[in-house]
Parts: sequence; C-alpha cells; structure tokens
Amino acid sequence: MGMDVYGNKPKNQRGKYFGLNSAGWHPLADYMCEVAPEITAKCRHWHSNDFDGLNGDDSILLADLLQKEIDSGRAERYALQQSEFEPTNERRSLDELMGVRRPTPARGAGDGVVCNSCNGTGYVRPYLVEILQEFAHFLRCCGGFQIG
Repeated sequence: MGMDVYGNKPKNQRGKYFGLNSAGWHPLADYMCEVAPEITAKCRHWHSNDFDGLNGDDSILLADLLQKEIDSGRAERYALQQSEFEPTNERRSLDELMGVRRPTPARGAGDGVVCNSCNGTGYVRPYLVEILQEFAHFLRCCGGFQIG
C-alpha cells in the first residue's frame, strides 16, 4: 500500500502529486510530527488515506522547517539513529545493497570498481533525508495538500 498526496493548488508539475510506499511514508510522517508538532497537528490523519492535509501557508511553513532540519544535519543524524546499523556499517551496507557498478568504458580500464550510488566515497545519504528533501520541494509547490 502507498500514500498518495495531492496538491490543492499546485504551482507547477512538482506540486501536483507526491507518492510514496508505506515503508517510506510512515517514517517521514513520524519525523515531521516529531519536529513540527505545532504545524503537523493541523492534519490529524498522517497515517491514513482520509484526505486530511494542510493548507498552503502551513505547507510552506513545514517546507521551511524541513529544509532547516536537512541543512543543519539533524535529519541525517535522526535517520542514522533510527537505523539498526552503526553509521559506518550502514554506509557500507547501503553501498553494497544499492551500489551499481559503473560499466567498463570503451577505452582503458576505467573505474568499474567505483560505486554509482556513493561515487567511491563509501557513503550514501540516508533514504529518509532524500524523501524529506523531495517532500519539502512538493510542499513549496502544492498550495496545500490532501493525503488520499
């Protein structure tokens, strides 16, 4: 099952729709409710498809707050704390699980052992942070939303 979030008055294509499976949506909703209770309390049904949501002004406020969480590194620290792995192990595990090796170039040996997901750094940003960033972009463009 997934969660479909529809923009009320989208400014552009990005604000029309945000969709996420339940495994991604519920941690996102939990995090938002934890860091922005005064804003998120205006939507009572974050974990169901009851067409509850926020108005345009509250969507912008939430987007601003989420961006501050991302920029400060707090969202990333939270995501790592929620993980079952230590940060160094998670980095390695995500790299192994998500990494796709680059193809060998037509000429020369290339760098086929460098991972596409981490670009050879051994670090992949936690998935929750990527979802938060995408949702913050949606919130800026949606003109309010409903979870359906």
